[in-house]
Formats: sequence, structure tokens, C-alpha cells
Amino acid sequence: MSARTPSLGELLFSYFEDHLKCQKGLRPSSIGSYRDTMSLFLSYAAKEAGRKFSQMSLDDLTCERVLGFLKWLEEQRHNHIRTRNQRLAALRTFFDYIVQRLPEGLKEAQDSCYPLEENRSP
Repeated sequence: MSARTPSLGELLFSYFEDHLKCQKGLRPSSIGSYRDTMSLFLSYAAKEAGRKFSQMSLDDLTCERVLGFLKWLEEQRHNHIRTRNQRLAALRTFFDYIVQRLPEGLKEAQDSCYPLEENRSP
């Protein structure tokens, strides 16, 4: 009997409710910042995937989408590089959490989380 893979919605819920609140003990304002990042990213990824937000899955959260999102933040939203890097840090935290829950996702998480290591400094 194999374990069922949690849905993206289940992972997001446990990320915010268990990981950020309970395990990390973040303040509500910090959690709000993470929530805003995930909302922006998932909206962007859903549009790029041609799916409804509610139909998104982990497979839709690719390295290419993360890179496109970061570019979109700078070019379309005119975010400063520091803001873009803050959003990237929040995404890294989420992908690191996913790997803790689903180790088989390590390759995609590494590709998605660390695309700009040599690029720009915060």
C-alpha cells in the first residue's frame, strides 16, 4: 500500500499552519508576507499553465515558472531587486518544506529554488 501524495492545497495549508506558525513561530506580519508571495506566484503560475488556480498541482511549479515569475516581478510589477530576492527567499522556504514532506521532489526543488545563486546579490 503506497501513501497518497498530498495535494498542493494540502501542502500549502500545512506549510502556513504547521511549518510557518508552529515550527518556525513566525509573526502574523511575516506569515502575511509569505502568503502574498505564494499568492502572486501561484496566480502567475496558473496563468502560465493555462489552468484555474484551483486546478494547480506541484507539477506546475517548475524552475521555468519560478524564473519567469522573478522576471515578471521586475519587469511588469517594477519590483526592486531586493523585493524580488525577498520573494525568492519565500519560495525557497516553501520548496524546502516540500522536500521535507516529499523527498522525491528534491531535483525540481533545487532547480526552482536556486536559479540565481551567481546572478545578483540581495
